[in-house]
Amino acid sequence: MRTIEVIRRHEQLALGRNDVQFHRDVRKGRLLRIAPGRYVHAAEWEELSHIERHRVRVLEYSQRLHPDTVFSHFAAASLWGIRLLGAWPDSIHVIAPSARGGRSEGHVVRHCTAVDASGITTLDGMRLTTPAQTAVDLARTLPFADAVVAMDSALGSRRRPSLTSEDAIASTIDGLAGRRGRARAVAVSAFATPFSDSPQESHSRVLIHTLGFPRPELQRSFTLPNGLTAEVDFYWDDFKHAGECDGRSKYRDPEFLKGRRPEDVVIAEKNRENQLRRVVGQVSRWEPAELYTPQSFYDHLVRDGLPSTRPRPGRAG
Repeated sequence: MRTIEVIRRHEQLALGRNDVQFHRDVRKGRLLRIAPGRYVHAAEWEELSHIERHRVRVLEYSQRLHPDTVFSHFAAASLWGIRLLGAWPDSIHVIAPSARGGRSEGHVVRHCTAVDASGITTLDGMRLTTPAQTAVDLARTLPFADAVVAMDSALGSRRRPSLTSEDAIASTIDGLAGRRGRARAVAVSAFATPFSDSPQESHSRVLIHTLGFPRPELQRSFTLPNGLTAEVDFYWDDFKHAGECDGRSKYRDPEFLKGRRPEDVVIAEKNRENQLRRVVGQVSRWEPAELYTPQSFYDHLVRDGLPSTRPRPGRAG
């Protein structure tokens, strides 16, 4: 995960820089304040992903908070690399032991709750909740789709290392007897899977379920007529129907392009889809943005021939 230079006000003042210069650079948009007395170059900040930005904030706050502070929820997720669906908050979430209590202040949100010692570990010298505890904490508080994305990410996939296991998550939930949010965590863990390769795939799977479409098989591989192998995100065997969620960003991602031009990748993808249709019959493709308008996504799949047991969603989705 990328990091950037953080400019610390007290260090700069010691070198002769003054607050007038700081305020001018902030006012002109050259510097951004990410924590008390901590600034970054705006251009570098814009290049970071949302999870990388949150991680930078957490690392800076870790130098200001007590060494025994336990980072949790979004803060722990950013340190572990657990992906989220929605926006990352500016606030930093930590655990405040029930016996001592505590209150939130500024950008620090303190959760006054008891966490078993097995749910806390260390990473690079920082105390934080384990991946299983983090995924369960998020499942207890986030909307269902967001929580599934986080738990899928923690479970990993064939393309991403696993941070925890289904057994560890189940054990963590067992320790929540009588606690608020346990039922939500149970529902999320029952739906989560280590076969989702991206937040967009997890989001798609949740929407396919909630809109009443048949449950698909995940990551099904096919041998194409040209001898190559194609793996699809979703497959409905009863309907010989494949589904794939593809964002436009992959056509700009150097890791995906592998030295190819974007237009060459588009042509290769089109040829692959033509080959795939000869094997499965029907292929549905959608972009992540479509998932935020359930009516449109519902219409898309119905138009492509998939049946639903539920009526078309209303305006509120």
